[in-house]
Formats: sequence, C-alpha cells, structure tokens
Amino acid sequence: MGHCIHAIVAPRATAESISAVWPELPRLELHNGFVVFPVDAESIDTRIAPDITPRTTGDEFMLLTDGFQRLLQAVSSGGCLAYIETEYFGVTGGQGALVYKNGIEVMPPTWRSFGSINDALGRIGMEPSKNGDQFCAARFDTVRDNDGILDLIAQQKTQPGG
Repeated sequence: MGHCIHAIVAPRATAESISAVWPELPRLELHNGFVVFPVDAESIDTRIAPDITPRTTGDEFMLLTDGFQRLLQAVSSGGCLAYIETEYFGVTGGQGALVYKNGIEVMPPTWRSFGSINDALGRIGMEPSKNGDQFCAARFDTVRDNDGILDLIAQQKTQPGG
C-alpha cells in the first residue's frame, strides 16, 4: 500500500496568514492548534507560473520547485511553516520536509527514508501525540494521500462547530 502526501503545516496564527493570501487552499484544523493545507501541482500553479524545472539538489521531492520554495518563504513571513511530502510504496520510498520561519529557511529541504517530517514539525512547535510522534499528531498516520486529508476536511465541516 502506498502513502503519498503533499502538504503545508503551520500553527494556527501562521495558517491565518496563509489563508489570507491563498484562500482557495483547503485546510484541516487539528486539535493541537495546527493546520494542514494539502497542496497539489494545480493549486501551486494557480499561485505561481508553472515551474517544471526540476530542482538541482538531487532530492526526491515531487512538487518542490524553486518557485514554490519562494512562495513558501513569502507566506512564512510573520510565522513558521513546514512543507512535507511522502512517497512510499510498501516498505520503499521516503519523506521530505523543509521549514521556514519569518521568511528564513531554518531547515533546508531534507529527504530521508523516515524522520524528516517529525524533525520539521518539531521545529515549528508541534508536540508528539500521546501514543506516537508529530507525524501522528498531524494525522498523517490516518490517511494515505491528499484525498484522505480532503475527506477529513469534509468530515470536519459536517461536525457541529465545523
């Protein structure tokens, strides 16, 4: 079974700034004061000119172009955010993450078989869940892809107060 997620994660204060400049981006409100914004190539291309130039770092990121990195840097002014990607199929694959705080890169794009997402989420202040880690606290253990995140958003909207 695969796991393929592309998302921005931010504390609620930063998330408000992101939503102000990118209102069409869906958002999953977490109970721990953080927000997950699933992104895809189309949503990124609506904000920046399509950038199909691959990064020259030799990493495995699928959506992280230089143009998207500049956008992440810009929307992090006044707060912090992590951008994460997973790409697993069975036991092979990996995960990547980066962190910006106040427009400054505090964790460069890092791709590993595991751990980079927990590192990034910890840097933006997310605490581990009671029975897991930051990956679980962000609910990434409960979904397999961005469609799963969108399903959680839809469920949230049907709940009282959602």
